[in-house]
Amino acid sequence: MPNSGDTVSRRGGTGPKIERVAERYGLSGLGDELVAAWLGEGREQRSLRELETDVNKRLIRAALDEAGAHVLDGEVDNFYRLLTDDDVSAGSRTAARNSLRENGVDVEQLEADIISYQSVYNYLKRHRNVERESTEEDDETATKSGLDTIRKLRARLRVVTTDVVDRLVDSGAVFIGPFEVDVDIRITCTDCETRLTPTELLTTGHCRCEHTADE
Repeated sequence: MPNSGDTVSRRGGTGPKIERVAERYGLSGLGDELVAAWLGEGREQRSLRELETDVNKRLIRAALDEAGAHVLDGEVDNFYRLLTDDDVSAGSRTAARNSLRENGVDVEQLEADIISYQSVYNYLKRHRNVERESTEEDDETATKSGLDTIRKLRARLRVVTTDVVDRLVDSGAVFIGPFEVDVDIRITCTDCETRLTPTELLTTGHCRCEHTADE
């Protein structure tokens, strides 16, 4: 994998993220594959969420292959779950990251390269100008993917905070007994002052403003 001094930096670079990671991991033709899979050209249509998952698993496998690691059946799926699912404990995620490092993978680079549902959407709609008829399943997938993105970010913030506190405890900079990190996200409408969790907002689809107007 390229190091931070290469042309494409860890988080920088030009062009859509899909094309940058495709180049970084040697996934030639990835963009065309995504277009064909989303439109269902010669195959069953894939949702944006499914495409996000497929690409990220390919990135993990490519990173392991590049490092010369021996990959067991189901190991890529498990690494993907441990790195991204919000119900994974901080200890399990740390163990997964350490295992990848021991196999020679640049974990920070890999995690920076993992794409989101929004990355796939932006690539197909804005960079490839691809359209397909919206379905109820697409709308449900968009809502679920939005929630999943927020949950993943919340989980990563929890992990980062836990890691920082652990390091400070180990260095003697702070003292605390066994601890847990909670990340609470609220969205507030400044007009009606409704405070909602992301799940509440994306599930109901409105705050009290819109609800009152509909009535």
